[in-house]
Amino acid sequence: MKTHVLIVSLVFSLLLGLFTQAQETEKKQTRRDSIRAAKMKKKYPVQVDTVDGKIIKYVDGTPGAHDELIKNSESAIEALEESHSLYVSDKKTQFKTMIERVNKSLEDNKITEEQADESKAKFAEDLAEIITQHRVKTDAEINLIKVNRTSAFYDYKLEDRATSTLEISTKKGININIENTRQSQKYIKTTSGFTLGFGYNYMNGDDLGINDFSYPNNNYFSLGYQWKTTLDKNNHVRLMYGVEYQTQGTELNGNRFITQGDQAQVAAIGFDTKKAKFRQDQLVFPLHLEFGGSDRKEYEDGRVRFQEYDKWKFGIGGFAGFNMSSRLKLKYDLDGREIKETRINNFDNEVLLYGIDAYVGKDSFTFFGRMNFNNVFKSDSVDAQYVTFGIRIQ
Repeated sequence: MKTHVLIVSLVFSLLLGLFTQAQETEKKQTRRDSIRAAKMKKKYPVQVDTVDGKIIKYVDGTPGAHDELIKNSESAIEALEESHSLYVSDKKTQFKTMIERVNKSLEDNKITEEQADESKAKFAEDLAEIITQHRVKTDAEINLIKVNRTSAFYDYKLEDRATSTLEISTKKGININIENTRQSQKYIKTTSGFTLGFGYNYMNGDDLGINDFSYPNNNYFSLGYQWKTTLDKNNHVRLMYGVEYQTQGTELNGNRFITQGDQAQVAAIGFDTKKAKFRQDQLVFPLHLEFGGSDRKEYEDGRVRFQEYDKWKFGIGGFAGFNMSSRLKLKYDLDGREIKETRINNFDNEVLLYGIDAYVGKDSFTFFGRMNFNNVFKSDSVDAQYVTFGIRIQ
């Protein structure tokens, strides 16, 4: 019996000791938490502000974060209001165009006056409804921003509304569009976009012509970026300028090639080749004066935009630049093996280049012709200037 009592006493003492130790540990942790909270409160005091008529309390963990949030939310609201204004202007301009079409149909006796009035009334009703619904949508987004910035959910992040898009279209060509950066600008005088060109080229000179070159293996390729500035109020005259990478590839027929060294020569290779192609990579800066059709569109809020879709255009100008590299690629069979050989840069070529360029086309597609005035080679041993023609998307 005594043994049982002793065992029970020992177990009780052990449990009491563990309970007491746990309480001491909890007290120590509570004291540490209190000290830490006091330090945090001293370092990051509670701030009080009034936003949208509401008194809010917050801890600004990052100096200036609250002010930045308010600033960003105000920018977001301004962007939404501006977007709504642009939307309303676009719809009112569209409504004006539709009314003009109805009036034209009435003048041409295609519809009666009663039908015209019904169409106008329906257009006006639809316009009012769609503008009202867009206003409701805009107000809802604005209210969401205001609720977020005054609520406990304090991590509202302003989405980047100035997004960039790259658009490649058979109708519009290759365009870069920066949304919400220029949409509200009243008059856009300069636009920009990529250009892409490909075609056929050869060297022309006293002893060289198009028939001296291999038709399948002569090719031209270009990729550039250009700016277009309108020079008159109706956008019928434009200045085109930019930068362009181009590669000129030519291959002489009859197993001939361009020799290396100080004196370039057109010489026989001396054996049959599958390929003997001379290529130059160049950087040029084109400049053109362009004439063409354009539709001037005036919006209800005073914005003016020009549309050149499905319009003919003609451009004439020139270019200047420099040669970056020259190489000769040979492919031939030797002792039953196919040999590929590349000779780089040791050619008597001119570094600077310049010439004229003209094009004609419709919409984004043009047919162009380009001729260099500079000689391809420094020494006059080979008289040769590039002649190029092909298709350009611009």
